[in-house]
Amino acid sequence: MRTGSGEERASSLQSGWTIQPDPKTVEPAPAAATPSTEPAAEAEGAADSSAPDAVAPDAQLSNLTVVLLGLAGGLYLLFALVWLSWAQGYSAVSAAVAAGSGSVGGVLQQTFFWIAPLAPILWFFSALVLARKRTRTLVVALVLGLVVTFPLPMVFASGAAL
Repeated sequence: MRTGSGEERASSLQSGWTIQPDPKTVEPAPAAATPSTEPAAEAEGAADSSAPDAVAPDAQLSNLTVVLLGLAGGLYLLFALVWLSWAQGYSAVSAAVAAGSGSVGGVLQQTFFWIAPLAPILWFFSALVLARKRTRTLVVALVLGLVVTFPLPMVFASGAAL
């Protein structure tokens, strides 16, 4: 930088400050130039342990995806509560139907009748586990699950209307 008298002035940094080189302009040293002191087996193990991090870091979910997960999770919980309330309300009818359908039919009828409230929750968690790396697949699975696990008794006057 030039001062008013035409001479160059040396610029200096504040004490304790340093200038870091731009990583885009600094060329890395060749691998052969750095001597290795560790054995080859340890070097391979170190390379293997850092390989997943070097390939792709854990993908972060976008804000929209996190909001979608919250909304879908809330709807799935609401669906589970509606199915549970209808299962409790129809428990006497279910017991009467189970009594007239034999021992195996009764066990199956009661089992599936009380598993229905768990279906929305199981769908939500299975969609999260199976499609955790693919956002589009996760969104499709969650929307499809909202359609499939929708509590029809909430819409119709009777659970057997269909």
